[in-house]
Amino acid sequence: MSMLIDRVFPSTVRQRDSLPARLIAEARARQLGAEAVDALLMQLPHSLASAGAFLDEMTGLWRYEFGLPYQLGENLIWGTHMWLPVRELLNNLICVVQRVPEPKRDSYLRRLGDPSKHPQTLVEMAPVQRVNRQHSLDFEVVGLGNGNRAVDWVIGTEEGRMVLCEVKKRTKDFLIQFQGIGCAAQAPEPNHDPALLFQSVEHKFNSNDPDRYLQGAWIFTDLAQNEVQLQKAFEALDDSKVHFAVLGDWMPDAHVIIRRASDRPYLKKLFGLVDSNRFVFVPSRPS
Repeated sequence: MSMLIDRVFPSTVRQRDSLPARLIAEARARQLGAEAVDALLMQLPHSLASAGAFLDEMTGLWRYEFGLPYQLGENLIWGTHMWLPVRELLNNLICVVQRVPEPKRDSYLRRLGDPSKHPQTLVEMAPVQRVNRQHSLDFEVVGLGNGNRAVDWVIGTEEGRMVLCEVKKRTKDFLIQFQGIGCAAQAPEPNHDPALLFQSVEHKFNSNDPDRYLQGAWIFTDLAQNEVQLQKAFEALDDSKVHFAVLGDWMPDAHVIIRRASDRPYLKKLFGLVDSNRFVFVPSRPS
């Protein structure tokens, strides 16, 4: 099976396979039964079903080739957003089957199978992968946000409190940083505006009491954030609309930002998170 990775970064390829074969192997390694595996493969868009996979020599991860390079001016930037871990796609498909209502799956899977939309669509499932099954979940909900805007996830809890969560994958700050590196021998400390992470977040929500509707965003970013500037950018948001933010990915460690101290343990328990400094850094100079 010919893949772009063979021409762009051939030294990283240790072994090749098809994406469906690697999904089956990963699912069996997690001891999923044959019926469950078949249900997952039925969700796989045709464009993904024909994708190739390879064992990454550098990380030991099986990755699949799907997506488009970033474009910066006239230059194309190849990166791991085009060669994502197979395990993340499996996590995604499990969430689609278990947590997305059937009437909403088709439109989501169409976006998942679009190479130009795949990376940002893939991560929309990440926040709910560890949410307890006792909590109700609904996806792309209209009527609880501002106007006719849909909220990505609405989670109902046993005490009647609702958690509204938008999911954002941000790349603009990465591209700005990449452009700034130029020909430097060593990448400089990230110097960008964390406010970019929160663009369009507060406009999704109405003003609400966080004891009834706890509202916020789960944000994927390719760069570690200046912790001081990040906190300032969060505090600049409308505190009646945005009550929390999570910088995280598919792993359980995350950086959680909150307005009220009592919401931190609540959100960590709900999403199955542990504190991490992987997503932030303390600046070496005053901000």
